Formats: sequence, C-alpha cells, structure tokens
Amino acid sequence: METGTTSLVDVLTSIGIEITNIGEREIGGRCPVHIARTGKADGSPSWSMNAATGAWICFSCGARGSLMGLVQDLTGSDQPAYDYYATIATMGLERLTMPTVVHRQEADIVQYSKFADIPQEALQKKNLTEDACSKHAVRWDTKNECWILPLFTRERELLGWQSKKSGWVRNYPVGVKKSETLFGIERFKGGTAILLESPLDVVRLTSIHSEVQGLASFGAAISTTQVNLLEQYADRLIVAMDNDEAGVIAAKKLFDSLPRFRKGVLWLNYDGTDAKDIGDMADEQIVEAISSASAIPKWFK
Repeated sequence: METGTTSLVDVLTSIGIEITNIGEREIGGRCPVHIARTGKADGSPSWSMNAATGAWICFSCGARGSLMGLVQDLTGSDQPAYDYYATIATMGLERLTMPTVVHRQEADIVQYSKFADIPQEALQKKNLTEDACSKHAVRWDTKNECWILPLFTRERELLGWQSKKSGWVRNYPVGVKKSETLFGIERFKGGTAILLESPLDVVRLTSIHSEVQGLASFGAAISTTQVNLLEQYADRLIVAMDNDEAGVIAAKKLFDSLPRFRKGVLWLNYDGTDAKDIGDMADEQIVEAISSASAIPKWFK
C-alpha cells in the first residue's frame, strides 16, 4: 500500500495538485478544478482521492471523477496514470501469494459523493445556508429523506458518516466510532471553539458567526479522545451542551474533568430563551448567548 500511495502522490504532484495530507486510505489536497467550477481557488482544502482506486471528490464544489480522467483533463495525456496503474498491477501480482486478510467495511468517498444537495425546504427548516453545508460537506439522502453528516479526521480522512433525521440515526460503516473525532475538526483553524452536541448546530453557527468555530461531539457523551482534540487545537473553549437534562449532566461531568485551556473555559448562557440548543435560537439570541458566556455555569453550586 505504501508503494502504491507514494506512486499516486508522485502522479498527483507531477500534474500540479497541491497535496495537504496523506492518509492510509485517502490523499487530500486543494481541488484542481475548483476555479473552473466556482471561479475561485479552493481556499480550504476539500479535495480527496481514494489511494487504492483513484476515485476522487471535492466535498466543497461537488466535482468528482477518476484518476485517469483527471490526468487527461489537466495534462492532455493518460501516460502518468497508466504508469501508476502499471505499478499497482505489479503489486497485485505479488499479493496473490500472500494470505487473504478480511478487512472491516470502510468508508467509500465514491458512495458518499452520490448523496444529493440539501433541499431548500430542509435548509429553511433548520435555518442553514447552502454555503455553510457545503463547507462542512453535509449532504442529503433522498431515499431516506435524511441528513448525511461526514465523520472526518483532523487530516480530512473520511471515517464514515451519520444518517440522521428526527428520531432516527444510522452510522456507516457499521462499527465506525464517532467518539474518535469531532464534527468540524478538519476545518478548525485554532482559537476559540464552541463545543456543541449536534453537527447541524455547527453548520448553523457557521451560517451566522465567523469569529468563533463550532465543533460537535455527535451527542451528549464526550469521549477522552474528543477532549484531547479540543485541548490540542483550541486556545479557549465555550461549552454549549444542550439546554436539557442530558446536556446539563454532560456539562457537569465536563466541569469536573476538563483540562486547562490557555485562554480559559466558558459556558454558554441560555438565559432569556427556552431553546434546547442553538438550532432553536434566533440569530441574535445565538450571538448574545456567545458574547455573554460565563466562566461559571448557571447551574454551578
């Protein structure tokens, strides 16, 4: 796999693609067709290619395709891609003598790319913008009429996704551990982080607020891995667990166990609203709740 991945990286860099990360299963970089599709450069790297198949997608502009097609489009020649596939073919012959290893089901960017754009009705219902959904690579399952929420690593490797609608949640692939990452971590630029339960609340925050960045835990349970990610990348933390019993219980656990952040920890102020979370709040209520966040939570005694 290492030889194949290295050869693929060589091919991509030789045709002018800026690589930003190299994972075991996927290679990430700046979308090479972003300008042609959107009129502007890929400012936040959102392009990913499967290291085994060469299938690729830009989670931001929606472009997708194969290695062969990409090489042809960018260079006018198929030769670099043929050279790469020749290397892979040689590796495949060598593997015929190796014992068969059964791997668990893995996330497939090709399958993910087939999910649809968010319907306007769904966006309006949640007070979300197309741009914010695009930035976080959120998609829509038309068959099940539900949100598709990606699980990325910090290096933007796709771990899987969560299918979600009211009263119904499914994670793919089976066994994927959402506790190993935070929704939005691949886009987080440092500074102040707001810890939320729901990925859609992160998208909601992105839709109205540019100065702070949301990260979501996919629920009220916060894992040690998630806390470590927060500590590693955020200078200040604003805890904004849901304004309900489960959220308060989770917040109290965090109050006793959170590490020290360089610029401190604050707690979102839900005063003046009966909202369960920021997804239920008006824009001005969200801004006020953030600006009035306190070092001492309301429930502290």
